[in-house]
Amino acid sequence: MPDKDMKKIILTFCFAVTGMLTGAFAQTDGISSDVRIFEDTIRSSYYIEDTIRTTSYVPNWFIGASIGGSYSMGENTRFGNFFDMTRPSFQIQFGKNFYPQFGMRLTLNYLSQRGRAEWSTSDFLEEWAEQDGNYDFSMAAGFIDGIIDFHNILWPNKEKRRFSLKGYLGMGGFYTFKFDKDKAAWLLHPTWKECTYSGVHHNAGDLLPSGYGYRVETKNKWYFAGHIGLIADYRLSDAWSLNLDVSFNGTDDAYNGMRFRRVYDSYVDIMFGAIYYVKDHDGNRRSVTREVIVKDYIGPIPPAPEPEVIENVHYNEMLQTTVSFYIDKTFVTDAQRRNVRSVANFLETHPNLDVVITGYADAQTAYPKYNMMLSQKRAQTVYNILVEEYGVDPSRLSMDYKGDEEQPFSIVNEWNRAVVFYIKPHDASFTPTVEDKANDIKLNRHESNRLNQTDSKQTRTAY
Repeated sequence: MPDKDMKKIILTFCFAVTGMLTGAFAQTDGISSDVRIFEDTIRSSYYIEDTIRTTSYVPNWFIGASIGGSYSMGENTRFGNFFDMTRPSFQIQFGKNFYPQFGMRLTLNYLSQRGRAEWSTSDFLEEWAEQDGNYDFSMAAGFIDGIIDFHNILWPNKEKRRFSLKGYLGMGGFYTFKFDKDKAAWLLHPTWKECTYSGVHHNAGDLLPSGYGYRVETKNKWYFAGHIGLIADYRLSDAWSLNLDVSFNGTDDAYNGMRFRRVYDSYVDIMFGAIYYVKDHDGNRRSVTREVIVKDYIGPIPPAPEPEVIENVHYNEMLQTTVSFYIDKTFVTDAQRRNVRSVANFLETHPNLDVVITGYADAQTAYPKYNMMLSQKRAQTVYNILVEEYGVDPSRLSMDYKGDEEQPFSIVNEWNRAVVFYIKPHDASFTPTVEDKANDIKLNRHESNRLNQTDSKQTRTAY
């Protein structure tokens, strides 16, 4: 009959562990709550690229060690002192967390156990019986456990969560050895102490009548066991955590050397220890944010139209496009030619508008009559580029130049070495004329030569 009951216990543990593993894997089917997605769309000529950032769990190995106490719940231990019946125990463990919700581990334990034979006649037994027949033995145990993290099942996984409560269910076995054989032999054949009992004097060392003995099997044996427990885990860092492990262990009734009208016995372990999490090949321990780039082919994308220089047009308003010049120079650099091109695009997209090309010189360089002719030449250079290189209709252009009489930019003096553009309505009958304000300004030979050299090829190469 006991053997049949033991088989039922084994089957119960097997079904329970199988159900726990199935439930844990089912929980991992949708851990979308662990995923944070951001989309950075990058347009190219043939693809749209989406960068997806996900916080993923690292299946990490861990090792740990614990120390605590083991309390046997075998025959008669309830009659003894709790602290006297609790013996030291030690545990090392190796495991892996496969998902935030589920992991497995292997535990190896060494436990010192204490059994007890209760005697109603202890008052007349010899001095050895003062502990009521307590005897010691040792156990070496090993279990394979499935671990479930209740926090990550009930709530989304958090990368930096400090505390978590975990449950586990496992199966294994242990080996009993090192029984206190001298005490066990005495328990089988107890003796009197020097006393008078029921009016009869008994000599110390005489055997008690038959039937008072308590048999303890002292052979070393293997036993099947199963256990269930809770782990309170506190995270110190990515590498370390502390935990309190409480387990209830069930096994054969004879594990403590006594079989007494029960199918199974049990013992409770309470242990405190530390866990160390090992790095993976990428140097991560628990979780990591990864980036995945997904490319979707969508075919050629036509080039985006160039933006208009001005959205809302007002007459006599200055365009925001400016052509700048080096000090005392009239040639247009390659960088500034892009600005001239912007003005040509503006005129192309606004056929009802014309521009006045207006040259300037800064007031802090040279002197008025020289600056006047310098600004005229700058305006003429820009005019020539618009007509000759970009094909702008000359009827839509007119020129003006201010020298240093006016300074359009008051904040930075150097900005006034420029050509700017003013908007005016288009007049098809308009024939542009350039009023030569410099006709009455006479430059000496040195000044004329200096001005004529400002646009030479030799001068350009210097810049």
